[in-house]
Amino acid sequence: MDEKYERGILRISAVFILAAVLLIPLGFLGLPATPGVVVGMIVLAFTLFYAWQFSEDYNAYLSGLWLGPTIAAIVSAAGLVIGASPGELQSLGGVVGLIGVFNLLLRPVYRIVHYVLTVTIQIGREIQEEGW
Repeated sequence: MDEKYERGILRISAVFILAAVLLIPLGFLGLPATPGVVVGMIVLAFTLFYAWQFSEDYNAYLSGLWLGPTIAAIVSAAGLVIGASPGELQSLGGVVGLIGVFNLLLRPVYRIVHYVLTVTIQIGREIQEEGW
């Protein structure tokens, strides 16, 4: 599998795990889903995005980091709509973290699918060149 795709899969997993790391402690602290939590996550996302745009030294590390608070803000907004209690917000963070871990565990499946598709396309091209 191409290293570019491998890094993308790892980045997606890291973003979801970061969103979970931001949401789960809020439940432990007893904070329900409030507009302040949503705004705080948005401010953190904009801060990380700004740091990514204007940092030359840490550009590679900050490139996708701002997406974690963005996902946390979206989940917090959904929790705000349903009136999530602290425990429910913590559970939503756990679900987001499970999505990230599940994506990480699916990497071998992604590799197998990539291999099968690559071989199938190669065989199809060879058959087309032979003029069956």
